[in-house]
Amino acid sequence: MPPQQHRGIDYLFFGYFLIQIPTTLLFDTQGVYTEWLYPRFLRSVRDFYLESYRDPFLANVWKHPWYLSICLVEHFIEVPFFFWATKLYFYGAKARPQVIIPSIIYSAHTITVVLTIWAMALLADFSQETALAPRNFLERLKLCSAYMPFFIIPLTNLVDSA
Repeated sequence: MPPQQHRGIDYLFFGYFLIQIPTTLLFDTQGVYTEWLYPRFLRSVRDFYLESYRDPFLANVWKHPWYLSICLVEHFIEVPFFFWATKLYFYGAKARPQVIIPSIIYSAHTITVVLTIWAMALLADFSQETALAPRNFLERLKLCSAYMPFFIIPLTNLVDSA
């Protein structure tokens, strides 16, 4: 592969999409599907995340239909894209320019999703929430910080692809 066709930022995107595959399949899906599908270790990782970040959306996906729809899109549309994008970014975006338009679509969608989650995390009334939820403003900011990589890297990808 000619060196001029591989840029350093392609390695970032390759790593991002590569990491997205197992985290989506083994972690994000736990809020949607039944518990018995996952080994105890994976359930304990999810429980640790929920207790640390007090994420009411992932704790009770079915209570938040808007978040459920985001999860289902991620599971059925984005996961195949993650495999495809991982392969293409491995070879470099200049060598495989067909990744650019789908990356713009994915990045714009993901940025919009994260902005929605941030708005809900900062503005929603969680006083009646029975599951884990942020109790104060600092916990709301901590929850927002958990979604920060899913804003920064897609924003970088969007700017790079545009």
